[in-house]
Amino acid sequence: CRSKVFGFINEWKKTVKRMGKWIEFDNSYKTMDSSYMETVWWIFKTLHDKGYVYEGKKVLMYCPRCQTPIANAEIDMDNSYKDITEKTITTKFELKDEKGTYFLAWTTTPWTLIGNAALAVNENLTYVKVESGTEKYILIKDRLKEVFKNKTYKILEEFKGSKMIGKDYLPLYALETKNKGHYVIAGGNEVTSEDGTGIVHMATYGEFDYEMIKKYKLPIFQHIGNNGTLVAGPKEWLGMWFKEVDKKVLEDLDNRGVTFSTENYAHSYPFCYRCNTPLIYNAVASWFIDITKIKKEILKRGKEIKWHPASKMEKRFLNIVKTAPDWCIARNRYWATAIPVWKCSCGNQKIIGSIEELSKSAIEKVPKDLDLHKHIVDNIHLKCEKCGKKMERIPEVLDCWMESGAMPYASKHYPFENKEKFDSIFPADFVSEYVAQVRTWFYYMHVLGVLLFDHAPFQHVVVTGNILASDGQKMSKSKNNFPDPSLMFDKFGADSLRFYLMSNPVMNGEDINFNEEVLKDINRKVYGLLSNIKSFYELFNDGKGELDNTKSKNLLDIWLISKTNKLIKDVTESLDNYDTVNACAKILDYIGELSTWYVRRSRDRFKGKDLKNKQAAINTLGYALRNLSLVIAPITPFIAEDVHQALMKGHKLEESVHLELWPKSNSKTIDQEIMKNMDLTRDLVSKALSEREAAKIPIKQPLATLTILGAKLETEYLDLIKDELNVKEIKLKAGKEVKMELDTKITPGLLQERISRELIRNINELRKQENLTLKDKIELCIEASSDLIKKSAERFKQSIMDSVQADKLEFRSCEKSKEFIIDKEKVKIGFSK
Repeated sequence: CRSKVFGFINEWKKTVKRMGKWIEFDNSYKTMDSSYMETVWWIFKTLHDKGYVYEGKKVLMYCPRCQTPIANAEIDMDNSYKDITEKTITTKFELKDEKGTYFLAWTTTPWTLIGNAALAVNENLTYVKVESGTEKYILIKDRLKEVFKNKTYKILEEFKGSKMIGKDYLPLYALETKNKGHYVIAGGNEVTSEDGTGIVHMATYGEFDYEMIKKYKLPIFQHIGNNGTLVAGPKEWLGMWFKEVDKKVLEDLDNRGVTFSTENYAHSYPFCYRCNTPLIYNAVASWFIDITKIKKEILKRGKEIKWHPASKMEKRFLNIVKTAPDWCIARNRYWATAIPVWKCSCGNQKIIGSIEELSKSAIEKVPKDLDLHKHIVDNIHLKCEKCGKKMERIPEVLDCWMESGAMPYASKHYPFENKEKFDSIFPADFVSEYVAQVRTWFYYMHVLGVLLFDHAPFQHVVVTGNILASDGQKMSKSKNNFPDPSLMFDKFGADSLRFYLMSNPVMNGEDINFNEEVLKDINRKVYGLLSNIKSFYELFNDGKGELDNTKSKNLLDIWLISKTNKLIKDVTESLDNYDTVNACAKILDYIGELSTWYVRRSRDRFKGKDLKNKQAAINTLGYALRNLSLVIAPITPFIAEDVHQALMKGHKLEESVHLELWPKSNSKTIDQEIMKNMDLTRDLVSKALSEREAAKIPIKQPLATLTILGAKLETEYLDLIKDELNVKEIKLKAGKEVKMELDTKITPGLLQERISRELIRNINELRKQENLTLKDKIELCIEASSDLIKKSAERFKQSIMDSVQADKLEFRSCEKSKEFIIDKEKVKIGFSK
């Protein structure tokens, strides 16, 4: 076990580092460390001294292969129940003093019939005696039709269940016992008419059964051994696995004529989450924490915890506490903290709470760095203070959830070390895990926190859902139905995967189906767009500007600065409320607006000759990237760092974005009116673009006019609309609601303008292929046989030259050229530097 832990450490470190998770590995704790386990000992003794730990016997879920009890929470945690179909039996128990009359009892576990001790009825419900064929049967009235669905019968008598209390019956399998009074009818109000016959066969292998057996002081038959095999009953079956005994019992009872009916029964059955063995309910002697004793306080403190998501998880957690049984903390396993209880044959016991205490009481010499695992401490003995004999440690180890629940204290080796440090960080600000931990880790940490310090060990809990396979099934190694995380990292990057998950309802405790297409889309919208924006900024940033432009008069700058400060405000509020989904939604919208609106609408400013306006645009974009890198750092740490490093040219910043202070929103720079008008502007653009698409007119084709009704927008907004929609004029008209009309008529002049822009686009593509920069001037030649192309180029000659950094443009054949198709016509373009 130890080698397995160390064997996975390096792989875990590699994965954690790749996903951008910050963990202090150098000072990490392991539950197998002696310092950790010593704190667990201290917890056990402290709780025992407070009267919360007791030794007793209860019916628990039990794995016969692992030979240890298992808590219900462990089975529920990862839904270890499976839907199975088994043969059930309704069997006949003959009354001792009424030959030919039988009590009918139904069971889903035929193997337990060997250990039958009594039958139970509800004293207050109505039962009937019926005649069917030559035999008489007794069962609850409400189930008569279901039980006798294919048989004829006659009701002979009706009576309350109380009339049957104390009646004797003949056992199916008589086991030897010194006790008397068994094989009788007992009363229990828990017996219902919901299923079966209203008569419950009672064996030790059921919680209700066991409590009834103890109540009536009946013998406890445990005919199944700890390894799941038969140890008492028919000799020829001894040593047989309990599930095989099922088949033998069904066959035997049928041969003996005491089977009333059998049927296939589909139900949910628990399996061991470690070895996949079917579990049994078994009466086990063990150690328990008395949850019942302090449940009110556990509930009270549980209500002080703030859950995220709130109502759903809080309700679930409090319900778990309300219905929680006493906690079985002992396990019959090997690799865990040994229970620090030593017993003597005289009945005396001693509980140890530290290595130092053990050293003082031990017969053998105890080193200070003693390994507290079972195979070591089992060799250490104490001298009995009462009789002087040698005391031995009990064989059990502690439940792994006792170790996990001890994390807030044991990780600091409290109270042996770090007391001041512990006091300064307890309770923790928040803890996060997936939904199954609500009933396990969160619950057990909370229980120990309340028992030890009368306080929940954490203030906030963030609960995530399950990530399922793409088809909705649980991800499983055996099914191989999950993507390799390392391949996802290589394909999309850790940031995209992080953003995908943190923007997903899984962060609100909901299950999701993993969707690689959505991840791919996130990668494009976040990493792809942001990388392009960063590269665009680097192209124009000469390091001489500032990462601030809050005094700019440019409308787009003012709008972006408003949006940036609104983003800081929104993301801060969301993360303060542990809401990464909303934070990611705000970030995603912002990146989209930054790329597809601000940068695209500002390109001419970046490339223009107005140096002041150009620098204002650079400064504003730098300001936006600076603050964006800070707010995305917790979610996408790698691209945040990449952007931060790009901003360091000419600016004094911390070595890493993760060393920077969290940004503060400047409310004075948030202009609600401008953001509202810009939203309207973009909405109008979106609708007009839809009209263009419906008319099949590409955006590169200029149009004459756009008429807007019912909206009041200043010239700056109208100019943005004109440029974005490629229209020559915008007309405003009065109207009760906002509408627009797009003139889709294409005149010869508009067509020529579109051709000129096609020429510009192709020339710039040639420049790009030749690796020319914005500073490289060219002499251009165009050769075309089409009159439309010639006239278009001549009419917009100066515009073409300005747009492609050309000093000269001639209409002639080119020595070296490349052919293009524009408007279905051939054109040759060439240039020289």
